[in-house]
Amino acid sequence: MKTADYSSVNVRNFTTSWKDGLAFCALIHKHRPDLIPQFKTLTKENANHNLQLAFDLCEKRLGISKLLDPEDVNVDYVDEKSIITYIVTLYHYFSKMKNDSVQGRRLAKVIGSALDSEKMANDYERLVSDLLAWIEQTIVTLSDRQFPNSLPRVHEKLVDFNRYRVMDKPARFAEKGNLEVLLFTLQSKERANQQIPFQPREGKMISDVNRAWENLERAEHDRELALREEIIRQERLEQLATKFNRKAGLREKWLTDSEKLVAR
Repeated sequence: MKTADYSSVNVRNFTTSWKDGLAFCALIHKHRPDLIPQFKTLTKENANHNLQLAFDLCEKRLGISKLLDPEDVNVDYVDEKSIITYIVTLYHYFSKMKNDSVQGRRLAKVIGSALDSEKMANDYERLVSDLLAWIEQTIVTLSDRQFPNSLPRVHEKLVDFNRYRVMDKPARFAEKGNLEVLLFTLQSKERANQQIPFQPREGKMISDVNRAWENLERAEHDRELALREEIIRQERLEQLATKFNRKAGLREKWLTDSEKLVAR
């Protein structure tokens, strides 16, 4: 982002653009020029001096907590979230001054974009955790082989299983797709804003979700086979019981008839 009226400052991201301290000083000077009357004498070669000046002024003259030190910013790998947090604090402070300058609007746009990205990242973390937890719990349920010793109740288990496949699973599959779209959108947005693209933590990546989903598919397949085998087993037992009862009934009738004949 080209900072209005400050040719030496070019804010393009929330990392390297702030390393030399000039962007911080320009932001302060834009709203409170009386605090840095010597701004034009500042150079990017004196990064630590510029950063210290900006942070000291914010703390002592504006009452903004000193969240950063020069050594936190003037490094090879800057913590982007720390920079954003500090700039948001400055932005809120200067917003109270009702400054509607071009720079203020541009900064608001950049910060708003960063906050949107942070919200999207938080949404991703929440949704991926919820989906993975559901997959894990569902696999546990599908892996249960303690079937009831009753054919009608086993049929109820099969009905529950089919309901899961046509209702629960499709809704979660849609969530999985939405999660992939969310991550792609977030990373594309950050690349467009020259920010470091968000990378999910180990165990929360799309590849982890895909792997978990494959395990779910296997557990689902095994569950269906187990249910159908159990139904066949119990149907055979029921047929054997029916056959046995029929034979027992015939034998009992034969004995009864025999006793009647003997009694005559």
